[in-house]
Amino acid sequence: MGKVKRYFNNFRLLFVLTPVLLLSFSQSFAQNASVIEIAAGSWHTVALKKDGIVVAWGNNGSGQCNVPTGLKDVIEIAAGSWHTVALKKDGTVVAWGHNRDGQCNVPAGLKNVIEIAAGSWHTVVLKKDGTVVAWGYNRDGRCNVPAGLKNVIEIAAGEDHTVALKKDGTVIAWGENESGQCDVPTGLKDVIEIAAGRGHTVVLKKDGTVVAWGRNRDGQCNVPAGLKNVIEIAAGSWHTVALKKDGTVVAWGENTFGQCNVPAGLKNVIAIAAGERHTAALLRNRQVVVWGEQYWMPDTFE
Repeated sequence: MGKVKRYFNNFRLLFVLTPVLLLSFSQSFAQNASVIEIAAGSWHTVALKKDGIVVAWGNNGSGQCNVPTGLKDVIEIAAGSWHTVALKKDGTVVAWGHNRDGQCNVPAGLKNVIEIAAGSWHTVVLKKDGTVVAWGYNRDGRCNVPAGLKNVIEIAAGEDHTVALKKDGTVIAWGENESGQCDVPTGLKDVIEIAAGRGHTVVLKKDGTVVAWGRNRDGQCNVPAGLKNVIEIAAGSWHTVALKKDGTVVAWGENTFGQCNVPAGLKNVIAIAAGERHTAALLRNRQVVVWGEQYWMPDTFE
């Protein structure tokens, strides 16, 4: 439902904010250096290797792990609840898996795409010209891109809402608004990154501070007092995570499964991601640490 993207030494760590499973504990995995990006859907995991090849594993009930034969030259991946999306270096998009709501029906002729995002049952792309295209489940208008929207530089997809960051540092959101997740605070500006959870929206400002709004039953919008020097944000279903300039991580919100219990001594973090009940961090040595209710990950991705 949301995506966090940050480049660190040609490595990207992305998670879509959808349900996860297994035990509640902290564990680390030494990832193979050939992997440059990872995404997580409801019950499946996807990895992108530096050679442009995609690997997927986990629950495959909707074919979300059936990477199309011959798919190559991929530069970005995203995972929805039960579907997977890949962006190729030629600017085209490929999607597979659950398609009851048309989330895998890439519009004919779509090209010049530079970023992708996958919500629970919808898919969103950003084109080179700064415009946005969305398709899939649209009951609440999450795919109704506002008329005239342009100059977009980043996109995020929540469970049932979509968010766009414009070049001027302002934010636009649309779709389900029952919790006020699309009510962008008046006067908000100087935003450099966005994230979308299940009913809440989070932004990072260029001064290193964080603003969050929307569903707050679990305190996911209660940004810790004095939090500063943040360089990246992630929005889980009901929790929020921030990465600080010094390589440490702060998390708050729903914590039933320990997803906000940052492991003691965790440092040298260069990227973060948040799922429904788990949180992940990428360390400078390319080790991935996961805490909360989590997925199993292989030791290598050969």
